[in-house]
Amino acid sequence: MQVFNGSTITLETRQTTNQITTVNLADNTGTSLHLASGFLYGIPDALEQIPDSPYEDMGFNYGRGSGAQLAAPARGWIFGLTKFKNRFESAVSNYNTARRFNAKFILLLNDLWGTDGTQPAGSVLPGDDGDWDNYDSVNVIAGINSNSMFTGLAVDLWNEPDAGTLFWNGNQGQWLTMWSRGYDAFRASLVSTVELFGPTLAGAPETTNTWWTTFLAQIFGDGTVPDAYVWHLEGSTADVNDNLQTNIPILDSMLSSHGLATKPIQCPGGSAWWISRLERFNDPGLRRNWLSGTELHDFLANYQVYQYYNQMMTGHRVVTTGSIGRLMDSYATVGTDQVRILVGGRQVTASDCSLSSVGLPTSGTLDINTFQFSFTGGNVGAPTNLGVVAHTYTGNSVSFPIFQTDTTTWAFEFAVA
Repeated sequence: MQVFNGSTITLETRQTTNQITTVNLADNTGTSLHLASGFLYGIPDALEQIPDSPYEDMGFNYGRGSGAQLAAPARGWIFGLTKFKNRFESAVSNYNTARRFNAKFILLLNDLWGTDGTQPAGSVLPGDDGDWDNYDSVNVIAGINSNSMFTGLAVDLWNEPDAGTLFWNGNQGQWLTMWSRGYDAFRASLVSTVELFGPTLAGAPETTNTWWTTFLAQIFGDGTVPDAYVWHLEGSTADVNDNLQTNIPILDSMLSSHGLATKPIQCPGGSAWWISRLERFNDPGLRRNWLSGTELHDFLANYQVYQYYNQMMTGHRVVTTGSIGRLMDSYATVGTDQVRILVGGRQVTASDCSLSSVGLPTSGTLDINTFQFSFTGGNVGAPTNLGVVAHTYTGNSVSFPIFQTDTTTWAFEFAVA
């Protein structure tokens, strides 16, 4: 399958340049792991508020959250102990939901503190004016222990301290001190099954990014190495470093230069484009849900694409390559009955070769069924079955265009012989 860009909502070069990704059906990369079946926020706070089927349908593997943007009386630690305890109840509920489906859960300290992007200007942060009493006395460890949150839990020591004043105050030294103090406290007080994640930066690893370089130097020096390296890829589509293909080799090189071993990686991201990248690099990832207020705790971060990804894309994975322009990508599996290809991108498009490897002739006519996942804001409905189109092909491959004019994700299916 070859797919070409027809976008009208991206940069001019993307409107005129074809974006081609490839699928090689002959190159088996192992069983589909559904590494991308996780989400940031989107979990209802009340246990069993929704039926089990949505979680089961999307193959729920990872969850992340801790009561962000809940209103009074659950605004977090900086608003008082009672408001912290009420917010922590959201984290406990989400953790219990995750464990019910054997999913891992990531706890966010900044949300429990109350710095969730809605805090008043001038709100106190850990270590302000050199005072760590507030930070040292926060009851997260006691809450984890009293609720027996030991299995499948990771603690994210702080979210995006480099994102201006959104969650932090821009002081790197204060953040680094907080990291080491928090790391040591959690390691000393929690069972070893609880993992510690960081640095959880908004920026991807780069040798010129001092948030990364100072962090790596410090953790090597004091031994506070996280169990997984975390950063967020939610920036500009024009940024070549906003891409696992680019920044994983950079991180590996930076770790080596600082005398540090590689660790697992966690990267929140979006749908089909990110599914393809996460599966290619064998890295777990979570879809972010950036709605606000109560909607932050709803919709399961729009799970319809993930339902298809989990339930339909079974069998083994095959090699795919993203477009040269990094704007389009595909993820493909070969099952006992169908080849299934999930295509999406940063507003663009995909290729398919070696049809004979799934028992099809090297030329002829191939019936391909298309499904469309449309995003209109809020919750996303079930995919639209656009029907079957017969495509004539030669040379052991088939190609056809997609005209990508919005944030639609596509799925294509055809039968194996």
